[in-house]
Amino acid sequence: MRARIGIDVGGTFTKAVLLDSESGRLLRKVTVPTTHDADTGVARGVVQAFRRVLAAGDVSPGDVELVVLSTTQAVNALLEGDVATVGIVAIGRAGEQRQVIKRTRMDRIRLSPDKDLRLLHRFLASEDASDRSKVEQALLSLVEEGAEAVVASGAFSVEDPSDESRVLEAARRLELPATAGHEMSGLYGLEVRTVTAAVNASILPKMARTITWVEHSMRETGLTSPLMVMHGDLEVTGLAEARRRPVSTVLSGPAASVAGALLYHRVLHGLFVEVGGTSTNVGVVRNGRPASKYVSIMDHPTCLKSVDVRVAGVAGGSLVRLRRGKLSDVGPRSAHIAGLPYPSFVDPARLRDLRLVTIAPRPGDSPDYAVVESAAGERFALTLTDAANALGIVPAGDYALGRRESARRALEPLAEYLGVSVDEAASRMLDLAASKVLPTIKELREEYKLGDCPLLGLGGGASVLVPWLAKKLDMSHQVVPNAEVISSIGVAMAPVGVELERSLGRDDPELLSRWVREAERAAVAAGADPETVRVTVEPVPERSAVRLRAVGSAYARRDGWTSLDAEAARGLAARALGQTPSSIALIYENAHFRVFQGEIVRRLGPFRRVRRPIAVVDREGAVLFTASDGSWQCYNWSDIDSCKLPVGDGKGGLLSSPPRVAVLWGGNLLDLPLGMSGQLREVVRSLRPTDASEPILVLAGSSSDAR
Repeated sequence: MRARIGIDVGGTFTKAVLLDSESGRLLRKVTVPTTHDADTGVARGVVQAFRRVLAAGDVSPGDVELVVLSTTQAVNALLEGDVATVGIVAIGRAGEQRQVIKRTRMDRIRLSPDKDLRLLHRFLASEDASDRSKVEQALLSLVEEGAEAVVASGAFSVEDPSDESRVLEAARRLELPATAGHEMSGLYGLEVRTVTAAVNASILPKMARTITWVEHSMRETGLTSPLMVMHGDLEVTGLAEARRRPVSTVLSGPAASVAGALLYHRVLHGLFVEVGGTSTNVGVVRNGRPASKYVSIMDHPTCLKSVDVRVAGVAGGSLVRLRRGKLSDVGPRSAHIAGLPYPSFVDPARLRDLRLVTIAPRPGDSPDYAVVESAAGERFALTLTDAANALGIVPAGDYALGRRESARRALEPLAEYLGVSVDEAASRMLDLAASKVLPTIKELREEYKLGDCPLLGLGGGASVLVPWLAKKLDMSHQVVPNAEVISSIGVAMAPVGVELERSLGRDDPELLSRWVREAERAAVAAGADPETVRVTVEPVPERSAVRLRAVGSAYARRDGWTSLDAEAARGLAARALGQTPSSIALIYENAHFRVFQGEIVRRLGPFRRVRRPIAVVDREGAVLFTASDGSWQCYNWSDIDSCKLPVGDGKGGLLSSPPRVAVLWGGNLLDLPLGMSGQLREVVRSLRPTDASEPILVLAGSSSDAR
């Protein structure tokens, strides 16, 4: 049997799942505490989870074809200020020194309300960048001032990165951790590239140690298969890329839960709430695609793109806080951080003669966190999980289900302190927690215009908080099966790949073709088998850029268990077009895509108006192209000289000017920037693949909303 393993390293627990590689069936799942304080950090918990899930599934390391991790290490390092001092080498022509310094010089970057990243700065004239001694002199002067990692950031390095590369080479000779601006993004914007590179450089040392520990520990178990890491854009890559760009893993934990919802549970539209032990993640899935955005570090924009997941510092293990006879807050500290057990999972006999006390979970914390203490001096946490169990609202068989009697006994001293019943005390705890998440849910519903949609519960604490939130919002809800390991499932199923962005300074078909090949090579370098790589391209008009996403499988086979069936794809296309499934027809399909088209007839007196909306759905369930009125035409590669916009061919209605144009061939889809629609023939000619046996489909449609 061939298997793959997904391991999610959370703030409270490290969870591993074993999946059958052929069917995608969940075989085993295990949970161990995250080992923050171990001598090898979280690596110890990763290995413990790995060994236990193998033992539970009765498989050997040799049966495992792939192991993928998601980790909170990068984001924790930033939030806790566990970062290196960074020296910035700004590169530009001598005559541009003033402008370059203005865009690259910062004393510090605020990481959290009380944590800063310290920055140092040197200017290096590009005329001197080829002088090895002057480059090393600039680096050594930064080291003398306290730099522990460096950044090379040059003006227009997205066009010519040679000066930045020379600084990187010098840094490697001096054994200095280093990052270059062009490694972070292919977009113009010197200041944003510099900020992103500085944040990346600041966590290079810590992430390098963590990855080395994990890799060494895992190899000691006998594992020989690829070991990969999930990034915040839902792709996974090999460890080398995670070492080079650790900042891209900042939101890998939330991304993992999104991947699980999309790929395993086929959540194609809705608002999801993942409730863990320490924090709750809230995000959106629309038309089979997660909402995404550029990440900001406090007030600093970056060129790092990730799933749009909002994080609240409250979850199933959160401790309540007291002030002046009232519940004042819940979280951010959890039972795990405090090192205390949940009463719900304790024998009631241990919960006798309890009294309420307050503690500081960690040195420096406010001493207002409520716990209960037995006559024997044993302490227990008071968490949201205990509140839900005390009320009896956790369903039978749920991961969070504990002993109701134990939970109620633990809450009795708190209820007495508040002067209310146990039920009222538990309800107030959940109300307080809900008040910290509800604004985020309402904000996302409004921002993404979701309308009526279900609230989907993910994570081990989903049944603790999601039903309570749904009731407050008057929304339907569903806690998905295996919710407690959804992130681990997500990392195991996520594709290998990369996402690139390139500034489109001119409408050049050859340039577009070159970037497609670059994306393919990058995906292969990340660990994807060349036979499985496919590329999608979409315009980013607000940045005068294009975004390329190249994904594949780690092996020369497609993972059939991630494919959407035809009826589900039809339903998804219909939702995207605002139609009923029975009103749209399948007009084209291959091994990777299905294309659907409807017909809407409207009469205005004697006049008849026909619109034919189009939607393209990939086999994973993402709607990649829609048009409110469209036409299409199929060509063989031998006929590309006659390729033209499919307007007025009887297969579509009236098109906008200029129309949106997409080119689909094999597993690739290119959504052309509007300015290039007139160069269709040149674009198609430049994209001709080595194997040109499969036809090419050209779509043209109105660029307005498909509905």
